[in-house]
Amino acid sequence: MLHRFASLAAVGLLSLGTAPLALADPADPNAAPAGNATPPTADTGPVPEPPNGPVPSAPPGVLNTPDGWVLNVVGKDESMAAVASLTNSPWSREYLVDGTFAGSITGKGSTKLGGGSLEAGYQIGCGIIQDDIESITGASITGGLRIPYPAGGTGLFPVTLAPQLTQQIKIDLKPGTVNIVPVGKKSFKGTDPRISITGFRIKIDGCAGQSFIRSYATMTSSTDNTDDVVTYLGVTKVV
Repeated sequence: MLHRFASLAAVGLLSLGTAPLALADPADPNAAPAGNATPPTADTGPVPEPPNGPVPSAPPGVLNTPDGWVLNVVGKDESMAAVASLTNSPWSREYLVDGTFAGSITGKGSTKLGGGSLEAGYQIGCGIIQDDIESITGASITGGLRIPYPAGGTGLFPVTLAPQLTQQIKIDLKPGTVNIVPVGKKSFKGTDPRISITGFRIKIDGCAGQSFIRSYATMTSSTDNTDDVVTYLGVTKVV
């Protein structure tokens, strides 16, 4: 009887100590073979940004005159790159500019053309202008009472004096302004004037905020009795 009980106990221990076999899931018939797996895309890093100099040109300026002439002025190949100022002043903004500006006069007007002029340049402005800088120096003395009192109660009162010196800088700001900087002006007798600008530096001083710059080109066509004026304004760049 004892031998039978020992055998049953051994069988019970074997049943408890043996882990059940895990059954594998059936293969997915729609799964792609391992050999056809798509390889990971190589990381080529961030896409480099275009240079900050070139800017797109704005639509041309067009004027249809009352006597039948068509005036057209355009800008192309423009570039405005922000550069460090010559003085390294934090209040100065400076740009290196390039561009080509051309005008044309077409049509069959009823008057005789007498030539004209083409002027090209830049408008540069600042949102906030630094006005005056003032240095303010102040001095003060702070008194105090030392506790506990000195032993014996003789001598000077237990008073402490602490001198303080302060220095402040006051900067007065005012609304920004716009400066017009003519670069070139050409008087012409024909109908197709042009001005090309390369490597010209434009700056504005006293700027305490963002700066704004854009090109302009103004063409004037003259007859014996009239002047017709048309202007091209380039795209504004903000730095």
